[in-house]
Amino acid sequence: MLYFLGNCQAEFLARSLADRGHACAYRVQASPFTYPSHPGSVPGSLAGLARTAPLADYLDGRELMNQFAPIGPDDPAPELIVLNLHHENEPLFTHKAEGYTFHMNVRALNDRPEIMAWAREHCNMFLPNPATYLKRFGRWLARVRADFPASPILVLNRLSPHPAFGPDPFSYLRGWDGLHREAPTVLARWSAELNGVHVLDMDRVFGGLWADDPAPRIEALCPFLKIELTRTDGAVTGLHARRDIEHAGPLPDRLADKVEDFLRTGAISYNKEEIARPEWRRPPRLRRPGDDALRAGLASGSNYRAAEAVAAFFLDLGRDHTPLLREAAGAMPVCHNTLHMIRAYGRLRSTPDLAAWCDVHSAVAEAFTANGPLYRETYLERIDEIRRFVTAP
Repeated sequence: MLYFLGNCQAEFLARSLADRGHACAYRVQASPFTYPSHPGSVPGSLAGLARTAPLADYLDGRELMNQFAPIGPDDPAPELIVLNLHHENEPLFTHKAEGYTFHMNVRALNDRPEIMAWAREHCNMFLPNPATYLKRFGRWLARVRADFPASPILVLNRLSPHPAFGPDPFSYLRGWDGLHREAPTVLARWSAELNGVHVLDMDRVFGGLWADDPAPRIEALCPFLKIELTRTDGAVTGLHARRDIEHAGPLPDRLADKVEDFLRTGAISYNKEEIARPEWRRPPRLRRPGDDALRAGLASGSNYRAAEAVAAFFLDLGRDHTPLLREAAGAMPVCHNTLHMIRAYGRLRSTPDLAAWCDVHSAVAEAFTANGPLYRETYLERIDEIRRFVTAP
């Protein structure tokens, strides 16, 4: 069994390898704090709370077993363990008497009086310090290494926020803007000091993808933007766009190639094209596609092509692009990252065309079941939020 512990980077890689016939298990993580604080089993006091209160509803998908026993005693032995530098869910709670750390959503405290009473009596709540992330990840890695001494471990580094990946490259791991500079040295030390630990350099793998395209564009590989709006007296007065470099479309398949090579040879290797490219040090060079290209992208059914088209709207804010959205509403894929951009665009362009898009696209989302009921429910709630805003008097 191949085990993947982390967040979406590990998940997408697990899916790619499962599609190739490998036996894979993905266990989503909340923080490097949790597993070392009580390795191998869910703490009894926390398990007791979960039996009497609906705690599972507030774990953000980070099940208690994943937090404390991501590979359990009844699981098949690991042929390979893949870890990625996963971002942390916030806040975290530490049990004052027993010392273990866990994550739950703070909504639990507002929604459930019994959970609030238990947490007040037994726990301290805190936000992890981004500057010390690599130290706690190292402790987590050492704990995994100690508990599974015979299994090779592959650590996936993150893509660095090179200027050409802008605007203002964004990572879900808080503090990565600074941590990425020291990460290669720290990861190399882990590999040298911990037996059987290997590191996969994301910049080098991405460099190979870049070299494959005669005219590579960051907006095609990483189309999603995180949009922050500034408001003054209820009106939007500023916009800050950051490119999401965590969801790079073709990267999981290329990483899967590397993992399969590792399974065959026991080593990580790179070809001559797999290097960090010198041109990544330059500012981004972005362009708005023509209307025909935008229409084709929106109607393509592809998460990445549709997202690239929506992101291009923000390159020409003097023009209203919502009619293009309305035309493609029935064909657009269900994707939270794209919906985030559409929601932000709706705040800028509050037009009936966007309400019409909501009406049509809601039916598409209702029929979408691939990512489970919670994903669909949240997606539909956000469409309703957009509809209410653009139809408000």
